Amino acid sequence: MELNAKKALVIINGTAGTGKAGSVEDAVVEALYSNGYEVSLSKIGSGENAVDDAGSTDDSGIVVCCGGDGTFNRIVNRYTDFENAPAFAYIPCGLTNSFAKSLGLTEDAEASIDNVLNGKSCRCDIGKVNEHVFNYVASFASASSMNYVTSEQMKNVFGYSKYILRAIGELNMNMGDGFHMAIETDAGSFEDDYFFGAISNLSVIDGTNLNNESFKNNDGVMEMLLIRKPASHSQAKEALKALQDGSVDHPLIQISQIKKASFISGSDIAWSFDGEFGGIQKEAELEVLKEALTVLGGQQSA
Repeated sequence: MELNAKKALVIINGTAGTGKAGSVEDAVVEALYSNGYEVSLSKIGSGENAVDDAGSTDDSGIVVCCGGDGTFNRIVNRYTDFENAPAFAYIPCGLTNSFAKSLGLTEDAEASIDNVLNGKSCRCDIGKVNEHVFNYVASFASASSMNYVTSEQMKNVFGYSKYILRAIGELNMNMGDGFHMAIETDAGSFEDDYFFGAISNLSVIDGTNLNNESFKNNDGVMEMLLIRKPASHSQAKEALKALQDGSVDHPLIQISQIKKASFISGSDIAWSFDGEFGGIQKEAELEVLKEALTVLGGQQSA
């Protein structure tokens, strides 16, 4: 992709991760200025609506995110209308940076901005649940349990894949948190009692491979992981052990490749998008948007 545009909106979340984003501000802005860009700078916090007050852009400019995966998710939601979406640059400054890793983005700020200015761009799929976009993973569980899955403290301590597994482990201890759900997808219909589900576009989640050979980030499909409600604690422990070993070979675990899906539950379901709380709803419509996101400096998965 040739960068003809000479406008760049730089959005920095100084609270992301360990505060690294604030320290890369000068390097990022200086590099853009040196390459002839007119730079607008917005500094935001970590609140759910923090990006709302960031600057405006148009389809002639690029949007540069300095923050973590959650920040990037909010920025993509803020500036993507799927018709005139800008190209995005992502300087990963979070603690886990799972999505950034899946695209081969470096955490070295100077190398990262150099890749943006001189490297190739890639287009990757993103998902849309109702009106909310997610870049790499949407997950859901009963409303009474999802606080663990979206806990920032859990994410900081365990890393992305580990906090998902820890959250599932906690659910095992309270199997009453399961829920009944009917799911209609282009790959088939499913109805059962579940206690966790996720739809992912990652090839690797923090080094944990889940059916890795099936994952691609630009093929128009995502992998749906469903975990049925266990009949006993021992069965729950077996399923958790399988996931910890990077396996999906267990009767409670189901993997499907999907393009579209509808989810209907009689109880409140809490959703998480890219590790951030995504709201409570009983019904949801999901669609995979093929190659809808352009990321500068990234590389396509094999």
